[in-house]
Amino acid sequence: MRDFKKRAVFPDYELPDHKGIKRNLSDLQGKDPVVLVLARGGYCPKEDLQYQWMAAMQIEMQVGTPNS
Repeated sequence: MRDFKKRAVFPDYELPDHKGIKRNLSDLQGKDPVVLVLARGGYCPKEDLQYQWMAAMQIEMQVGTPNS
């Protein structure tokens, strides 16, 4: 993967969802920002900590809610 710059446009990847249906990131994004996490597929303690942090921050990171 190449280096990305802050505020750069991410490539419009096409990846399979949990049911194997191919989805484009642009189709899923809509008007709101997207957090994309690419995992290696095996257990990694650092990734596990990242997922825990993201779950704890979910409400704060929401866009378009009445409190934002």
